[in-house]
Amino acid sequence: MKFRSTILTGAALTLAVALTACGSSSGSSASKPSTTKPPVTKCAGPADAYLKTVGSASSFKPVTADTLTIATSLPGPGFFEGSDNDPTKITSGYEYDIAKAMQKAFGLKNLVIRNEGFDAITAGQVTKYDLALSQISITCDRAKVVDFSMPYFQSNQGVIVRKGTKVSTLAEAKSVQWGVQTGTTAIDLLNKIAPSKSPRVYQQLPDGFTALEAGQIDAFLIDTAINLGEAARSKGKFEVVSQFEQPGGPDQYGAIIPKGSANVGAINAVFKQLTDSGEIKTLATKDLTADPGNIPVITIK
Repeated sequence: MKFRSTILTGAALTLAVALTACGSSSGSSASKPSTTKPPVTKCAGPADAYLKTVGSASSFKPVTADTLTIATSLPGPGFFEGSDNDPTKITSGYEYDIAKAMQKAFGLKNLVIRNEGFDAITAGQVTKYDLALSQISITCDRAKVVDFSMPYFQSNQGVIVRKGTKVSTLAEAKSVQWGVQTGTTAIDLLNKIAPSKSPRVYQQLPDGFTALEAGQIDAFLIDTAINLGEAARSKGKFEVVSQFEQPGGPDQYGAIIPKGSANVGAINAVFKQLTDSGEIKTLATKDLTADPGNIPVITIK
């Protein structure tokens, strides 16, 4: 779910530790069966949950000839712009621009955006796509059923409210009626905050924003960048008044890739090129115009 003082990009370099145990053999000519145990990998956080392989963009093999197929869950304020429900009308946004850069790097003629349920994407239930870009935080649980690319963006959890509502302290955060989208890491953060009122959970992001406008909830919690995009669309009705900083730092976004896909190295190669060239940071500045570094921070210990 994913800015302390500025937008951060890049990939953590921590590697997961593989523990192996070797068997022994007797001095006789007949050796005993091997007692070697398979490697055991523990996932302690995002740095362990994404794949580090970097290959070549030229090795990319799309599921549909000459086409890059991107799965996402609309709406994606600031990330996919042009329509909140018709993917054929998407024309801009941070993740859309990343998809266009990938299409070019892979030398493909077509780009297809598919609108899928967020829960279905993160649960590995979506099929026949190349990668998913949908503001998806890298987590160990999700990595059990899908593969993650290297991170390309980071974000704290932001608090969007009707203009004039205050949520600037942990005490205030505990007292308000929260809304949250199902399947997001914002739910985990609310569990830490332990508000006095049970949060209201919405299947779709627009339902949460509609509930906020109607006064059914006081605040909605999701990634700061997403909430900034929605506030910009609201024509002054909403504002992002604070964001939460918690141990482990902000959430890291990664592209989801079907489990076991051979395209991980090619996709990471493009992310590395975009990061090394500075283009991915330029796109963030262009598409996510508000500076999250100006938003007050509430620290969760």
